[in-house]
Amino acid sequence: MKKLLQMFTTFFKIGSFTFGGGYAMIPLI
Repeated sequence: MKKLLQMFTTFFKIGSFTFGGGYAMIPLI
């Protein structure tokens, strides 16, 4: 569960920097 939360935190960090890049990462998860 902790790893999943960490993954989401990283995902949102990238999403805030590159909005399009964040959306591109959704299929990877």
